[in-house]
Amino acid sequence: MNNSRVMKIKVLTLLLLLSAYCLNSVYAQPFHGGILAGFAATQVDGDSHGGYNKAGFQGGVFVNAKLTDLISAQFEIKYTGKGAKKPVSSNSPSVYSLTLHYIDLPLSVNARVKQIGSVEIGLIPAYLFAAQGEDDGGKLPDEYLVTFRKFDLQSLVGININIAEKLMLNLRYSYSLISIRDEDAINNHYTWFGKILGRKTGDYNNCLTAALYYRIK
Repeated sequence: MNNSRVMKIKVLTLLLLLSAYCLNSVYAQPFHGGILAGFAATQVDGDSHGGYNKAGFQGGVFVNAKLTDLISAQFEIKYTGKGAKKPVSSNSPSVYSLTLHYIDLPLSVNARVKQIGSVEIGLIPAYLFAAQGEDDGGKLPDEYLVTFRKFDLQSLVGININIAEKLMLNLRYSYSLISIRDEDAINNHYTWFGKILGRKTGDYNNCLTAALYYRIK
């Protein structure tokens, strides 16, 4: 990893810590934090391939600050592997796989639901620090990969299910609010949510994620 990427990750980490400190100071409420790890099933709305066929890993840290008895705010910094993949079959033997490596900074507001956990809504600013892929011709060329924007902004909705005192399962859906690439594919495909938003051109990250959150403090 080059020095520029290392510096960007350090800056994002510092922003996360400062946000948590300021929030705690303003509301004079205790906060807790921990680690998270899980998986993502993703696709790129706007290409010619449908389905959550691209599997990726996610992992990072989080802090959560209580605002009221029912409401809390959560900040995270994590790596998430996103992208798209075309399943290979006898009827469709062509190969296509795209991997997008992101540093995500989810910001969410959580509402407590008794005996379950909480529901969440928020935004995910994200930075694309690497991209790679392949098709029938081999590795995807740099001329194709550089067309993806470095920054993304996704909306998120999800649910947090309490498993144990310090362990929680998070299930989340997120979708890009701005395009990650403006170029259009032949027979571009959009899911139902993209169609609701009126998407007709451009590419958008479309992600389903599941992760375990372990509270350390």
